[in-house]
Amino acid sequence: MRLRDLVQADHLALKVLTGHDLLDRPVRGVSTTDLIEPGRFVKPGELVLTELTWHTGPDSARAFVAGLGDVAALVSGTALKGVPLDLVEACAEAGLPLLTLPVDVPFSQVTEHVLRALIAELGAPPARRYGSRRRLASTLVDGGSLTKLVTAVADELDLGCWVLSPTGRVIVGSRPLAPEAGVRLAGTFLTSRFLPSMAEGWSVFPIGKGAPHRIATWFLAYEGSPGEHEDLLVELAALVALERSRLEAAHRIERRILDQLLDMLESGDASLPSVVSRLHTLHVETGDGLLAVALTAGPPEVGVAVLDELLRPLAPGVVTASGGQAIALVPLAGNSAEDLAEHLLRGARVLEAGLGEERITLGLSSVAKGPAALSGMIEEARQARSLAELGGDRVSLVSGDEVASHRALVAAIPPDLRRSFRARLLGPLEDYDAAQHTDLVETLEAYLEESGNWAAMAERLHVHVNTLRYRIKRVEELTGRSLSSWDERVDFVLALRMR
Repeated sequence: MRLRDLVQADHLALKVLTGHDLLDRPVRGVSTTDLIEPGRFVKPGELVLTELTWHTGPDSARAFVAGLGDVAALVSGTALKGVPLDLVEACAEAGLPLLTLPVDVPFSQVTEHVLRALIAELGAPPARRYGSRRRLASTLVDGGSLTKLVTAVADELDLGCWVLSPTGRVIVGSRPLAPEAGVRLAGTFLTSRFLPSMAEGWSVFPIGKGAPHRIATWFLAYEGSPGEHEDLLVELAALVALERSRLEAAHRIERRILDQLLDMLESGDASLPSVVSRLHTLHVETGDGLLAVALTAGPPEVGVAVLDELLRPLAPGVVTASGGQAIALVPLAGNSAEDLAEHLLRGARVLEAGLGEERITLGLSSVAKGPAALSGMIEEARQARSLAELGGDRVSLVSGDEVASHRALVAAIPPDLRRSFRARLLGPLEDYDAAQHTDLVETLEAYLEESGNWAAMAERLHVHVNTLRYRIKRVEELTGRSLSSWDERVDFVLALRMR
């Protein structure tokens, strides 16, 4: 097919901004990318679709266009509510046709139109590869689901085949797969130096060539070695990637609405009716409680994909990128905040194997029952994530409750200062315990947690009250501190929390 065919498709309503004299260019494929350096992920002759989320000014426009190489054309979405003039100029200078879509036409509609046209041009060639490709593509564009697509391949090759997320969640499969098997396959996918890769008789294969990081990428898993049936599996992966882009079209619309809501909240112009209206449009219910989640996991587009994945299937929310991090509004829908935190951590720890030099830091707000507290919830989630970043773990989560506790202050203290403070108060006790095989530190902790209740301490530690009195006196002697002083008790509590 040619660009002119696309422009003449009334249902797409494409508008040509540059390259009016280049509409006879052939289109040999289609891909979607929002990476500032797209060159590795696009092929010559492809129609490239972008939402412009990479755009930060004229320099980014020139770099993006230069990275496209010999693609057929660029199609701009409306994430920026209009095509920047510097992008139009960069495309004109490079001799690259630039087209734009109306806001109500999703990328998936363009992808499907191109795919149908390419299938029609394939006809019915004798080679098995192209015949298989045509059958698979026809299954997809004729209303078939991902399940039908994967099942068709599994039946043809007589092997088990699954599409999985990087946390090991089964998207679709030719038959059931145990959750622990999905996690093991995700580990293979995330840690293998080269892909496709094989472990324990299973092969894993990435889906989509434009994904910026494995932790944001779906993958194929199938029985057998990577070299077997490679042509057909490559075609399957490409078609699943196209279908994923179609499924994500609705998410892009949701993100635009959430972006508008966040802009209103940040500017202080958000009235309660306007907030309620947008929450209703996003199908975000507040009756069972609502909280905000903030996450970083490398570049913002990776964070959005990761947070969207981590929230599923327990509590799918609306996710967007804001201020260099991913932000989600999550209706609890019968779950508790503790359930959600545990669910997020469990998925993030699977992804930890593929983080490389990155970290996953998560912040959860307190639970609110209505939309009036939305601005405060989002800010609390951001602050909680900032506190999580102060920790040294590869995966770290801080909740809103912790933001309002002494733990937040402790986390904000530089590590060297924390170690010094702890050593000054607890060092003499730890040294004494090590030399005399005593339990002064444990006794001190019990004393503070039981508020000096001797009977409760004796029951907890299974030690006579007189022994406990002797130990506490020894603590005071070794540290030079009096536990009858409230200020001294606070210092000891903080030192114990810094251990």
